[in-house]
Formats: sequence, structure tokens, C-alpha cells
Amino acid sequence: MLLGVAGVAGAAVTVGGIGWWARRDADTGHRVWSRTGTGSRVALSATPQPDLYVADFDGTVSALDLRTGTPRWSAKVTSHNPADSNFGWPIAAGDGLVCVTTDSHVHALDAASGAVRWAVPAPGGYLSGWTDGPTVSGDVFVTCDGRVHSYDAATGEARWAGPLEAACGPAVAGGTVYLAAPAGGISAFDAKTCERRWEQPAVGKLVDRPVVHEGVLYLSTSAASAPTGATSTASTASASTGATSTASASTGAASTVSALDAATGRVLWQRDDLGHPGVRPAPVADGTLCLLDNDRVVAVEASTGRSRWTSSVPDGLGRGMSTMAVADGRVYVALNDGRMHTLDLATGRLQWQDDPAKFGTEYTGLSLTAFGGVAYRGSRAGLYAAGIPAA
Repeated sequence: MLLGVAGVAGAAVTVGGIGWWARRDADTGHRVWSRTGTGSRVALSATPQPDLYVADFDGTVSALDLRTGTPRWSAKVTSHNPADSNFGWPIAAGDGLVCVTTDSHVHALDAASGAVRWAVPAPGGYLSGWTDGPTVSGDVFVTCDGRVHSYDAATGEARWAGPLEAACGPAVAGGTVYLAAPAGGISAFDAKTCERRWEQPAVGKLVDRPVVHEGVLYLSTSAASAPTGATSTASTASASTGATSTASASTGAASTVSALDAATGRVLWQRDDLGHPGVRPAPVADGTLCLLDNDRVVAVEASTGRSRWTSSVPDGLGRGMSTMAVADGRVYVALNDGRMHTLDLATGRLQWQDDPAKFGTEYTGLSLTAFGGVAYRGSRAGLYAAGIPAA
């Protein structure tokens, strides 16, 4: 059953035989492999056959084989004090780069070899406070000292610093940066010049970075506000006449989930009955937008906001640390008590759940991504892959 063990930066990788999961019951998840050690954040490259990249608590960045967890390369990134990262430095992969932000630097590594392409001091210097991971999309975008900064992906040369304070990390798509202000509202900027394209002030304060999919911007805000229209440098877009909803509006505190036209900021639909403050959207898949709301997952039709299903999930240790990923027709919910629940994206039905006895619990944040029927879950306790790998 145990096929091999490989070490990288003091961390052990244990590989499970493929026959093991094939013999397991269908409703039980399988640990394909696990890697114990200092804990990690994870990221997948945006390629047809992605690689898995890991940023560990001790400053080690590694590229791992998806099926076995075997390291392909590892490198160190500099920081003033590794202890300032509570579960791995923020990491992103794209355009042939792996980017990591520490308390002191922005690092760009070659995705194929791990060689350092460039490293520049973090704006604001030591303990500048990373709240979100970097974004790699044509250029590199990082949130630091309260603003978004843009760097040339090839050289690390600073391009611009955002004119607004940032409430969270930006979404970047199609040459546009979408940036939320701390007091509420969201604006779109040209990714190369930082010229404002439109502003939509009539949405509340974002609880997480927005999601962009096929020309639509999805966001969750902590307070409802009736949209009045978006102001654009090219034209003025009228607002939606109301929210598409299959249920009555919530009477208590709730998040407002909105869909905006990414080109103009016009509100396409809006609902304030989908979850408590803090509900977070996942990337859209198969026309479905999923939202994680404490002990339930809510799925809505991405184009209209109409409800599709709601499924209950455990709330872990009750510290609001669960996280979600959507891929290959599945919704993965990782809990901070060591469990993982996997739902069918079309129906919300439980497909399998993972055995919590094998990995332990933690109160720190979790990092989760998924591909090919397997979810990759990183935390301060380590990293594991669970699921049924695609043939």
C-alpha cells in the first residue's frame, strides 16, 4: 500500500497505492498522499495539465507532482521572520511564474525550474501586512500597505500603485483590475495604466475578492444597498431593476450577493437572502455559482441568481475556518477539524467524506484547490491530497 517516501525541506511525502482507493467504499474519501511538516498554501498553474505549487511555513516553495506528491523542485524565499506567516506565505502561479509574497519581498520564480526570476522589496517594508495572495495575469498584482501594486512579470519593475485603498485582493481578467474599497463599492481599472474604467459605488463592503467569469463579476458584500447604476469613463450604464430571487428577502443581517457586468459595472442581479455576513463565492463552474455559508453550501444559477440547491455541511471547530473549491463537477469543503466533504455540483448530494482520524485538527486557516477528481488541502499541519483520481 505504501509506494514511496520522498523528502523535501524536512517534509515527508507519503504516496498511497492507486489500488487502495479503488477498493474503498464509494462514499468514503481516500488520502491519495500526504505530506506532513510545517504547513502550506497551495496553488495550481492555469494549464490543461497543471502542476501543484506549495509555499511552506518555513519559507520553502516547491513544485509537486499531482498524483504522487513527489517534489520536482524546491527553493527558499527570503523573509524577515518566517513566524509572521501563520500557515505559509501567499502564493499564485500563472504565465510560467510562481509568485510568493513574504513580509519583506515579492518573489517571482520560474515555474519549470524554481530559479529566481526576480525579487523586489515589499512596499511598506517589514510587517507590511499581507491580507491576500498575489495574482498573476499578464503582470503580477499584490496587495500591500493598503493598496494594490502592479509589477512587470518579466522584470519585476513597478508599474503602478492603486489610487484607492484596497479592501481585499483584486480580481484580474481581460486586461482589467477589479478593486474594492474598504468603505464599499468596486471600481475597474486598466491593468497596464491604472486608468479608471468604471465605478460602482452602490454595493456594500466586500468580504472577499470578487470572482470573474465570462464577462460577469460576482461579489459578496456585507451590507445590502440598492444599486443606482455605474459611472463609466466611456458611458453610463443603467442599473438592474431588482434582484432575481426565489425566496423572500432576509430580515436579519446577511450578505448581499451580486452579479455585475464586468465591462460596465451594471448590476445584472442581486440577492440578499443567500447567507450570513461573510458568505464567500467560489469560481463559477458548469453555470453554477457556489457560496460557502458556515454550515451550508448554497448553489445558484450564475446567469440569473436563481436557487439550485442548498446542502448542509459540518462547521468544523466552529471558528469559521472552512474553505471551498469547485472543480470537475464536484464541490469540496475542507474543515479545520481534519474532515473534507465532497458534494455533487449538479445536485448538492454528498459524494464522499474524508476520515478525520488521519490528519488532526488546527485552528489556523486552510488553503484548498482541486483538479482531476482530487482536492489538495494545505494548512499549518501539512498538506494532503484526497479524492478519486481521474483515469
